[in-house]
Amino acid sequence: MDRVKTGIAGLDQLLHGGFLRGDAILVAGAPGTGKTSLGMQFIYNGITKYHEPGLFITFEEFPQRIYRDAASFGWDLPALEEEGKLKVMFTSPEVLQQDVIQDNGLVGEMVREIGARRVVIDSITNMRSVVNDDVRFREATYGLINALKRDMLTTMLTQELGESDEIGAGPEEFVADAVVRLTRDYVGNHNMRFVEVIKSRGSPQIAIPSLYTVSKGGLTVLPPFQEPLYRFEESVSTGIPQLDELLGGGIPYGSFYLMELDSGINQDIFDVGFAREALESGDAYLRIAAVSDPGSRWRMLMNLAGEAKRLDEAIAGERALMLWPGGTRASEGPLSREEFRAQVDEMCRRIGDRRARVQVDVTELLSLLSVGEGYRSLAYLTSRCRERQAVMIGVVSPGAVAPDQLEKLRTAADGIVRVWTKGSYAFLQVQKTVNSARTPVYAIRQIQQPPFIEIVVN
Repeated sequence: MDRVKTGIAGLDQLLHGGFLRGDAILVAGAPGTGKTSLGMQFIYNGITKYHEPGLFITFEEFPQRIYRDAASFGWDLPALEEEGKLKVMFTSPEVLQQDVIQDNGLVGEMVREIGARRVVIDSITNMRSVVNDDVRFREATYGLINALKRDMLTTMLTQELGESDEIGAGPEEFVADAVVRLTRDYVGNHNMRFVEVIKSRGSPQIAIPSLYTVSKGGLTVLPPFQEPLYRFEESVSTGIPQLDELLGGGIPYGSFYLMELDSGINQDIFDVGFAREALESGDAYLRIAAVSDPGSRWRMLMNLAGEAKRLDEAIAGERALMLWPGGTRASEGPLSREEFRAQVDEMCRRIGDRRARVQVDVTELLSLLSVGEGYRSLAYLTSRCRERQAVMIGVVSPGAVAPDQLEKLRTAADGIVRVWTKGSYAFLQVQKTVNSARTPVYAIRQIQQPPFIEIVVN
């Protein structure tokens, strides 16, 4: 697709590369949110970065004010006008409406003169003073946009919102191909600005509020997600290829990743993929406190995945070790820290020098340990795994663990993957990794074949 980049750091990332060529883009926000600045930057970057001349049409500000405001960002608009790459036009809504419908109008003449590819109209709200009726206003807006689209111009229209105004109800939102909302909110004692792509017709977008700043160089958007800073040369698969990709290749040896699963999520469908990958790799596989006896759902899924024979062989050869496969030892009383450490040391002795992949049901393990011993015992297991360069995945149900314990787990973990349900759907988000990856929220669904989980990506 032919995409029109804004050139604004972070915003094009939210738009998967930019707007589509010829789109009409509505930028809506309250006074002071930076709508005009965004429009100027869209035009300026188009000229200086992408060799796309532009036309800036204003109903409110004289050109001298536009030049002055642009200069505060370091943008010399008069110089671009002298070079024949920019036109700044001050007019009224009535004149513009009549002008654009004429083949030989002033706007069309300016567009042809500089070879304009981008247009900004600041602001379409002023047209309300000409047409108050919603039906007529929609027709007028539609006519204006279509006239500009004749030459495949990508048009940005700004819209003023009152503090109580809601976006999505006005006719201009229906006519626009893309809608971007600028808002302000207090974070602590600071008034921060956020941008959200509400709509982008015919194109995927990431519709989440993202912090943006306005500084000397213009707007900079800081999305609440980040691509991995690097990919691991050697890593362990989670058993879900899509999740591995989000993590930057998988989980590196010597690290502890925490999976937070709501009680409405069955962890066995996540456990199976990790176990399959361990058995296939030749690494030792240790499963601690997770239900894995012959009648368990986990065994059923392993059989369904065609791993029954390989699992039995690995158990017989002590390459797969199950500690408390019934998931409970209540009849024997709680484990002391010394007992647990002895069990961990014995497992390490049995696997010898082989590299290991460790899967722990943290929720169940904490219930097996003596009161107050949970985190310290888990910390011992984590340190033994790290010194052996093992990969450890801990699965925890946040609602079943004390808040202070959960916070300690999150701090100790090298990576965090959160999975939860809302209504009839399940969602996943990578919140922390060794290579600093963070992702948007994705919907997930269970499928019948391995890896049994599909991440739904826009």
